[in-house]
Amino acid sequence: MKLRNLLLALVLISTLAAGCAGAPQKQVYRIGVLLSGDIRLEPFAGLKDGLKELGYVEGEDVVFEVRNAGGDRAKLPELAQEIVSSRPDVAVAGGGVEADALKAATEGSDLPVVFLAVASAVDRGLVASMTSSGNNLTGIDTNDTALTAKRLEFITKMVPQARRILILHVPSITPSVESVRVAEETALGLGLELTIVPVETEEDTRKAAASISADDVDAILLVPGTVPVRGAMKEILWPVSVAQKIPIMGIEREELGRGAVAIYGPSRYATGVQAARLVDKVLRGTRPADIPIETPEKLEFVINLTIADRLGLEIPDEAWGLADEVVEIEVK
Repeated sequence: MKLRNLLLALVLISTLAAGCAGAPQKQVYRIGVLLSGDIRLEPFAGLKDGLKELGYVEGEDVVFEVRNAGGDRAKLPELAQEIVSSRPDVAVAGGGVEADALKAATEGSDLPVVFLAVASAVDRGLVASMTSSGNNLTGIDTNDTALTAKRLEFITKMVPQARRILILHVPSITPSVESVRVAEETALGLGLELTIVPVETEEDTRKAAASISADDVDAILLVPGTVPVRGAMKEILWPVSVAQKIPIMGIEREELGRGAVAIYGPSRYATGVQAARLVDKVLRGTRPADIPIETPEKLEFVINLTIADRLGLEIPDEAWGLADEVVEIEVK
């Protein structure tokens, strides 16, 4: 009897061992992330939280392999190629310049790419159309180029006496150029005079900022596709803004903490959360070409009372009434 029980125990152990050996291993998805700089950390945080809400546990279900260019756009092609060479399950672009780099790096590859926040995805040649990219890319188009017109209108609501608007733009980036075109068309109807200054680097931005004066500028309008400007906003534009009492109209919520008196557009954190659903679809096997490009689910006009007070702005009641939210954020 003892021998029989021993034999049964050995058979059971062998069976369990064989079953464990043959059990499928849990898949851990690798996500390669390309960021032009810390300015993209907000949408990336949104992506991580969005995937968490969908049930993905970092370190167990997904791992993020991040490459950050640290504000140097020249590094993006090399970093994009590193991501492609590592063969992740999906590549993620923090913004437009990252998406451009990943598109070039994945030419002839089937590696799926999801962009978290891109302005003018069709016009810049990333995708064929909003309904189908026609390639290995999909993501969130912020519609920021068209929103340039509304931002100019909000300037006139907040600062009715403003007539001379300064725009720093990057000629090598399509959304920046297209936004200037939209601004010029809108300015005619609003009776505004635009000063357009081209910049390509942070040093260009610094030189341009040194010549800004309240004698010839009433407000500064940020446009999409200007990473050198917006990335250095707190260090370069904000000191000029507060010294000259010139308000800055921004694009995304995060710029309220860098010196913008107001913003109009989508939260980049929210677009990251939204893009998580697209990443989930890709990980489940859907081709990017079969996932329509999405636009932000919400736009917001937010006024920073703290900055308005610092600039001594007397914003009319009408503008306060239009605001979706009023915040008090210091520039730190």
